[in-house]
Amino acid sequence: MKKNEKIFLILTDVFIFILVIYPLFLGGVVGGYDPGFHMGRIQSLATNLGSGHFPNPIGFEYLHHFGYGIGFFYGNFLLYPFAIIHLLGLGLYQTYLFMIGCFIFLNILTINYVTHKLFHNTWATILSAPIYLSATYFITVIYVRAAIGELMAFAIIPWIFLSLFKIIQGEPKYWVMFGISFSLLLVTHILSFLIVTTTALLYAVMNIIPIWKNKPILFSFLKGTALFLGLSCVFLLPFIQQYMTQSYVSTAVASNGQYSIIADSAWVKKVIFQPTKYITINGIRLAILIAISVVYYLYQGFRYHFKNKLSLQSLIVIVLYSALIFSNSLLNYAVSIFKPMVLLQAISRVCVVLIPLLTLLVANALGEIIGHFKYLKFASITVLFALIAVVTIMLPIKSNLDFVANRKGPIPHFSISMGEYEPSAFMNYQRKQGNFQINSDTLGNSEDIDIVKNNHYEVVAKIHDNQGSRTIMLPRLNYLGYQITIKYNGKTVTKPATTKNGLVATKLPSSLKSGTVTVKYRLTTLSKLGWAITIVTLLFLLGYGFQRVRPLRRENSTNKVIHSK
Repeated sequence: MKKNEKIFLILTDVFIFILVIYPLFLGGVVGGYDPGFHMGRIQSLATNLGSGHFPNPIGFEYLHHFGYGIGFFYGNFLLYPFAIIHLLGLGLYQTYLFMIGCFIFLNILTINYVTHKLFHNTWATILSAPIYLSATYFITVIYVRAAIGELMAFAIIPWIFLSLFKIIQGEPKYWVMFGISFSLLLVTHILSFLIVTTTALLYAVMNIIPIWKNKPILFSFLKGTALFLGLSCVFLLPFIQQYMTQSYVSTAVASNGQYSIIADSAWVKKVIFQPTKYITINGIRLAILIAISVVYYLYQGFRYHFKNKLSLQSLIVIVLYSALIFSNSLLNYAVSIFKPMVLLQAISRVCVVLIPLLTLLVANALGEIIGHFKYLKFASITVLFALIAVVTIMLPIKSNLDFVANRKGPIPHFSISMGEYEPSAFMNYQRKQGNFQINSDTLGNSEDIDIVKNNHYEVVAKIHDNQGSRTIMLPRLNYLGYQITIKYNGKTVTKPATTKNGLVATKLPSSLKSGTVTVKYRLTTLSKLGWAITIVTLLFLLGYGFQRVRPLRRENSTNKVIHSK
């Protein structure tokens, strides 16, 4: 890339960053459950660290200090830097805005790098960020939903596609990037991970013959998968263990009893294809650019039989996922043969795959077209940038800000999103009590116990004038790992907690008249195994990286000696 092209790229990136970020300071994040949910995660991590309680996947402050096992189901790895910043004194809301800004910036760098590595086309690289950030869905993720999980996923998914495509094209060295990026996506946003994993399997099926025949490619995928599993064990094993322990509130079912993913697409009951909805998701100008790019690729196909088969395969994936958005019949059929799809809640989530693929294809097509211009390259790309960045981005930003303005209000503190992974037994218990304000005091009164301590480390309850054996509930949501210690009559009894109504519970000895009950969380054996496997994998990865770097240093030093002579 020439110097003037680099300058143009930097200016374009800076301008698109400012354009997308500035509405955040106009009240762009003002409500909804996502901001309160993720801000609560940051606050919980900060207070856990401030209390010296690490690792602890329990968000102590949630649900009136009953503790929400958020860390079991949403990886906290990428949130720790921002939790530390908040712990050092930056306000919670400001920390959240800073985090959104950081990941918008990372999205720009990511799509630039991936586009450059795949196509080695300067003009495609320059256009990649404006195209990537111009989809209405992307803007909605920032302003209407403030869904930081998907925003982080958008910064990771292009790396997965880069490593996937490079390995298929015969560059097995990308197995490390494959394993690391998949692991990062898993600990960032599980629903995006499920969609991307399905997409990777589709590419594997479409390339099964060359992958099977080319052993280095096959082994590269196997090594990448093994690396992913090794790095992810610290999160994956506890996730599976906790998920299999009890039933949780299902957000896959809408209020009318229908699956949310079907109800979400009710507007296409009898419509096989609805272009207007596609335009709503992606923006009219981007839709036009997509149409131009498709025509260009079809022209290439007829003339050159597709120089890169992955372009055609990506178009197939795009058409398949788009059809699921536009066709209720096809979506119903897909759900009937693969029920886990309902976990996505809304089929529009497949945009986490559609937008990166569309960006790569459109940027490459426009880059190649502009590359044929002799003297109008900079002028052409300036016009395209203005079209994409100013018009396509500003319109959805304005509409999203108008939408947000209608629901201005305080951000709910420590909301638990739509209730995901809250024990369903506890939800039912709250409903039976007639309200959702159960706290330590009300629970203590109902259980006839005196809760004298409730902090990050432990719950301590005193028992007075107890009559016989009974099971008491304590102010902690039930997750595996809680231990009960009962002290009475000079005795100490330690045992795993049981559960009642979705809360931690224990049975008091019949001989206990008065005493104390202490609840503490301890990592389960499977969690400790996960930590061990991940640490060993990280040490292996460091050793592998050191071995790769050392020969390069020797080669560079040798070249310096030769040149000096």
